[in-house]
Parts: sequence; C-alpha cells; structure tokens
Amino acid sequence: MRRLLKLPAVVCSGAALSLAYPGANWSVVAWLALMPLMLVLWTNQGAARKRKGFLTGYLYGFSFFAFNLSWLSTVSWLGLVILSGYLALYPALWAMVSARWMNPWRKPCGGGVWAKSVHSLGFAMMNAALWIFLEWLRGRALTGFGWNGLGVAMHQQHVLMQGADIFGVAGLSGLMVFVQAVVLQVTARILREEKPLKRRAHPDLALAALLVSATFAYGFWRISSCGACETFPLRVLLVQLNIPQEAARQTMSAEDIHAGFEEEVAAAMDEVKERISEARENPTPTGGEGAIFYPDWLVLPEQALTGRLMSAPDGLHAMWPENVSTVEAFRSAGEFDILTGMGELEAIATGEILSIAADPEAWNSLVVLPRDASLQSYRKKHLVMFGEYIPLLESLPWLKTIYEKQAGTTFDGSYSAGVSRDPLPMILRGRALSIIPSICFEDTVPREPLVFLRPEAQVIVNVTNDGWFKESSAAEQHFANGKFRAIELRRPMIRCANSGVSALIGITGQSRSLVNDQGSHFTRGHLFGTLKIPEKPPWSPYQTWGDIPVIIAGLVSLIAALWLDRRRQLVAI
Repeated sequence: MRRLLKLPAVVCSGAALSLAYPGANWSVVAWLALMPLMLVLWTNQGAARKRKGFLTGYLYGFSFFAFNLSWLSTVSWLGLVILSGYLALYPALWAMVSARWMNPWRKPCGGGVWAKSVHSLGFAMMNAALWIFLEWLRGRALTGFGWNGLGVAMHQQHVLMQGADIFGVAGLSGLMVFVQAVVLQVTARILREEKPLKRRAHPDLALAALLVSATFAYGFWRISSCGACETFPLRVLLVQLNIPQEAARQTMSAEDIHAGFEEEVAAAMDEVKERISEARENPTPTGGEGAIFYPDWLVLPEQALTGRLMSAPDGLHAMWPENVSTVEAFRSAGEFDILTGMGELEAIATGEILSIAADPEAWNSLVVLPRDASLQSYRKKHLVMFGEYIPLLESLPWLKTIYEKQAGTTFDGSYSAGVSRDPLPMILRGRALSIIPSICFEDTVPREPLVFLRPEAQVIVNVTNDGWFKESSAAEQHFANGKFRAIELRRPMIRCANSGVSALIGITGQSRSLVNDQGSHFTRGHLFGTLKIPEKPPWSPYQTWGDIPVIIAGLVSLIAALWLDRRRQLVAI
C-alpha cells in the first residue's frame, strides 16, 4: 500500500508546488512541497535507487511544470508537453543523485545529538546546493529557461526576498530546500525515538530556524539602508494598449495600433496639463508630486510601433513613415524622451539615402529617442526559441510547419541576436544616468542585466509583450521573475508591457503597477509614476560574484557526496 501511495503523493506534491506562484500565490506551499518528494526518495529500498529516484523526480517535475506553465497551452498544447518534459529532467537529475548519493537515511548516523545534527546539516546542505546548481544549469542550457525557480515563490514576501541580493534568487531556493531537508530529518528522528514526546535538543533544527530568522533580519536591515541612500526623481509615463493577439499575430491593424498609442499619449498629457492648471489655481503650502509632475520619459512596450527602423553600419538611421508620423504626434503632445520597442532592419547607405540590405538581418530592439533628436538602440540578445527563431531551421524545415500548425499563424523569419554589453547613456535634467536594457523575458535571466552594470546612476528598462498568452497567469509569472533583478542589482526598474504587468519597481522590489477598476493588469491605459534613482547605487554581493558561488556550491556538493559514498563502501568492506 505504501508503494502504491508513493507515486500519487509525488505527483500531487509537484502539482501543489505550482500553487505557490502567480495564479494562486500560496507561497507557504513552497516551504512544504519538497518534503513528500524527499521522503519517497530517501525511503526507496533495493539496488535500483538511481533509476527509481530519476523516475520519481521526473514525475514530480513534469506534474509541477505542466500545471505551472499551463498558460503555454493558449499557443500550443504540444509545446506545453515538450517543454514540461524537458524541464522535468532537472528535478529528475536532482532526485536521482539525492536518492543514491545524498540520502541521509541510506546509512543512519550513530552517536549523540551533535553527531546526528551535523549529519543532518551536511546532507541538507548538499541537497540544497545541488538543487540551486541545477536551477542555474536550467537557466543556461539550450539558451536557458530559468523560469520560476523555487525562490521566485517568495516574490510577494517583501522582507524575505531582500536576501536575493547575496546569491541571487537561487539563494532563496537553496534556503527553502535546506530548511525542508532539515525539518524532514528531525521529524523522522523524533518519530524513531523511544519517547518521542520527551523534549530533546535538535541543534540542526535550531540552526535552520536561526538561518531563516537571519534572512528576515537581513531583509529589514537592507530595506532600511536602501531607503537612506541619496536619490533623484525620474518621472515616467507608461502606456499600455492591450492589443489582442493570436500567438505572434496582432489582431489590430497597424493603423489602429498607431492611432491608439497617439490617442492614449494625448489623453495622458491632457491629464498632466489639467493637474498643473488645478495646482496653479489652488496652491497648497506643501505642493506635492501631482502639482509638479511632468514626465521625463514616455515608455512604450515591445514592438509598439509597427514600422521598422533601418540602421546602417556607419550609424545612419531612418524610420518608416508611420513611425515618424507617430513620433511627431508624441512630440506635439509633450516634451519628453521616448523609449519604445521597435523592429530593426539591416540597411545600406548610399550617400544619405538608406535602403534595406539584401537578405537583411533583423533585430528586436529597444529604441531611445531623446528630445535632442538623436537615436540609440539596443538589440535583444536572448531570443525566444520557437518565438523569435526556430533552431536548425535550414536543416529541419518541417519544424516550421509544426510551429505554424500549433500556433495557428505563419512564421515570418528569425531575428538575429544582438551583441551589445554597454548600457545606454542618458541625460536627465543635467544629470548623467544610463539604461540597463531588457526586452521580453530577458528580465527573467539574471546574467543578462548583470553585464550592463556600472558604478553609476542606472535604471533597468524592460519592454515586453506577454500578449501571446492572453489573460493567463503568464504575465504575472513573468513580472514575479523579473522584479528580482531590481533587488539583485539594487537598480530601480521600469517595465512596460503590451498586455500584462506595466509597473515601476524600486530597488527593494516594491512596485506600483497599472490596473483597471477591477484590479486587472489586462487593460488599456497609462500609468504616471516617479522612480527614485540612487545617485550612488547600493552595493550588493551578487553584483560582485554573480552566480559563481552557486556553481561552486553545486560542484562541491557532488564531490562531497561521491566521497562520502566511497567512504561508506570502504567501511562496508
């Protein structure tokens, strides 16, 4: 009976873990959902522990990702099955190693309380280190999809999530695995005791509790210290049009899209002028932001303007007429710098005349149009597989057919990846600052914004679409993953989406987002807000060492597990 109950328990706990993320946001589940898996792995009997562990972990992982990424079915059920099947390999590998080499119950530890606690802590640390190493590997392999690591479940725990600036969000994942491994071992130890109700010391449980308490204390201190840094204001206007889509195909015409953005910007600026007029007619002793607010930047989503930007190698640029017309409409509405998503094409220059190159490269770009009529762009580096490119398309052309049948739309060609590692310099009322650029799900990949980090005033700008997946939990999950970048780098963040979560995020992760009267992010509208830009951004350990500690911890845990296993074999001989 126990054997029959094991697999349903594993599947149910994997599916339950998905409830810790946007859609349900029951974050407490993430502190419990690994214990059933560990219990099954560590109690497996017989010689086939590796095979049993792998299969058990695969079931756990597949059930988690199939529920967690169910929004992918709005584009492709086949894509959901394939991606879940691939991502499940990582918890399967962890489970195989945990069951065979990192199993604390394979040979119970003798000795007193301290010996048992050291044994418990050592195996808990190894399991936690391997887990975060595999989360890191998942974010790198096959271009990387590190979406919804365990620590992301803490995206609404404002104090606790501050710990992400030490080892990244993976550090929170490791803490959660470590605590669950310790709690499970202590519980089993208590149940095995002759007098389980008798009070006994459990130093390992005390240390786990102390570690959680220290993380909370660190969070309170970090919020306080970050709030004390000197800042200057950046006033922002975000515009979201909520354009309906079928996969990559927008169902609004290009004319309606441009007219919609022009109308929304004009309405927003009329509101600004009304506020300023009212403030002049009814001045107050203290004034206030509403009285003096005038946007420095207008920010639009990914691929907001449907026309293309042509760029020649010598730096000469030209935009398609519909883009020029809309930008002129923005200029007539107000005086601000414009940041917008736009498609960019490779061009050749003949004198001052640009023409599209033969077989041109195309980029998904963030284009910055300051008030001085200059132009600079960032070309997206981390492309979405089967969204912005199809791998091995020339060798396996049938992949295009499968994509088009599943997505219900045509594939118009692949984007090229950008190569820039330099932030975009800006001047704001005489102050220098720079933009850490990010497009679409690049803000879910910690290493992408890290390369743009400089010891100067900076702001992360992410433009995204998220309309592919309609009104699903995908948009909120994307937002939950992305806002950890503001904490890891201690840089404020601007996020503008076509459909989803458009928001301003401070350096401690607090945010203000655009919602309608029903509290939904899926709305057309605009958001005014002021970001506090640190003149000297606070330092964080993650800025210095990035993911290096995670990699080292994972490799050391594997070596330690193999060494302990070898030692067990020698003792047995």
